[in-house]
Parts: sequence; structure tokens; C-alpha cells
Amino acid sequence: MLMPLAQGISVLMPDAPNFYPYCICMYIEGEQRAVIDFGAGIKAFEEIDKNSVDIGLLTHNHPDHTHCGVLFANTRLYTGKEEEQSYWSEENYLNLRGFSLWKKIMGDKALPEIKNVLPISPDIPGRPGFIKLDLAGTFTDRQQFDLGRGNQFTALHLPGHSSGHYGFYFEKDGILFSGDIDTTRGGPWYGDGCSNVGQFINSVKLIKEINPHVLASSHRRPLTENIGQSLDSYLQVMLDREEQIYDLLKEPHTIEQLAGYQLAFKKRIFYLEDFWERIYMHHHLQHLMELGAAAEIQPGIFQRT
Repeated sequence: MLMPLAQGISVLMPDAPNFYPYCICMYIEGEQRAVIDFGAGIKAFEEIDKNSVDIGLLTHNHPDHTHCGVLFANTRLYTGKEEEQSYWSEENYLNLRGFSLWKKIMGDKALPEIKNVLPISPDIPGRPGFIKLDLAGTFTDRQQFDLGRGNQFTALHLPGHSSGHYGFYFEKDGILFSGDIDTTRGGPWYGDGCSNVGQFINSVKLIKEINPHVLASSHRRPLTENIGQSLDSYLQVMLDREEQIYDLLKEPHTIEQLAGYQLAFKKRIFYLEDFWERIYMHHHLQHLMELGAAAEIQPGIFQRT
């Protein structure tokens, strides 16, 4: 479903009650036409003329944002410079997602097949996991796009969720598309190898400084009220978790022991959630050590300072 936000600017809502493994996308019409992200599903994209889309922009390389990119054969695709190689190299993609850390944080547990990352649906083209896309190029922080007819916007590097995560700001209309900084109740998701707690905090702060009139994002309907409060509540989920970890570190803990408290994933719905729980603990420990609040007192054992 297309939901207009301003003249020539709409969000494209997935035809699904639960957005994952879909995402909300954007459709912009000027003298050129552009789509931001490609995870709305085959049925949702039937609302637009895919052959007329000139430019496709990817906020980051997660499969719920890329799986319909293969439907846009005539569209020039661009992504943030930081994640460029992960679109053509499966090895680079798996490293980006954190699987190079598997042995370090999962020990002798076998790495399951990555094909189960996304549930299979006839509305989602291609296989789950790595999706190869041919890129026409990349963009960088503060790069501007002009589609004509007054539709101009700026790419904003908003790392933390992933290293090359971007949002897009339509300054004239006060609309900011923040991708997976989505103010959902569960708080930030930072389960990639390249995720970063400190960067996530700074990205949310940047959005608050911009103070958009409309905050559109990948997994929640656009917000027009209480945006700052929503961002604060969203970020507080992660900050509260870090405070719990800091409190636990009165005594020495390993990543496995910290993960056993299930501070992030109370239920195990996806087979990777045990892995993501440990990745979260890893990232919080790195952040606490950067702040000088914790130390690795022995290999693999951490305690607060």
C-alpha cells in the first residue's frame, strides 16, 4: 500500500501483518523515480511501475531490505560505500553479518545453514541469506540527490545497526527516513558483527538534532508526533540492557555466561537468536571497555573496573 507523505514522496507498506521479513520502503517521484529499499514484497511492488524506476537506494545489506531488488532489472542500484563489497561477495556478506565471530563466541557449536535466516514465502523472491545484487555505484555521508520537481534529499550515514547503515533526509518537507532506526518496542537491533553500541547512540542523537517533522522507518508506520520521546524510549532499551550488564560485571563473566541471562532475546523464535544474544553481549562489552568501565581481566573473562 502506498502512503503519501508529501508531494511525490510516499512510503510503500508491505502486504503483511508483521513487517519482518519485510520492510517498509519509500517511493519518490520527480523527473526521475527512485525507490529506497526493496523489502516490501512482490505484491506490494505491484502498485508501482517497476520498469520506470530509475534509481534504487539501499539503506544497508540485510535480506529484509534487499530481497525484491532482483525485480528491478532496469533500475540503477546504489548502496553506502561501507558495505559495497557485501553485495557481490558472499564471504564478505557473512563477515559483515558477524559469522567470522562464530567460533570466538559460540565455541564448538556447529554453524547452522544460513539459508534459514529468512522464512520462505512466495511473496519473497530468491533464496534466504546472501542476495547478490549488481550495483551501479555507491554513495557517502551527506551526498545529495536531486530527482527534479523539487524532490531533493540527502544521504545520512547512521551506523550502529550495521557499519554502512544510512538514512535519507528530505529537508524541504522535514521527512527523515531512518531505515532500521525504527523506534519499535523491542529497541535497537545490533546483532551484526559490524554493529556498534556507541555508533548507534550517536546516530539516534543525530536524528534528534535534525528534529524531523516526520520520522519514517523500516518497521513502523511513520511518526508525526512525539518523535524525540519515541527515539529516547527506543534507545533506552539498549541503555538499560547495558546497565544490567554493568551491574552483573561486579563479578567476572564470560560472554556465554552473560548471554545465559537472556537480556535481549527472551524467546527463541529464530535459530540464530542465541548467536545474536552473544553478539549483543560482545558489543556491550566492547562499548564498556571503550568507556573504561570494564576490562578483559583474563582471555574471554570480563569484569567492571
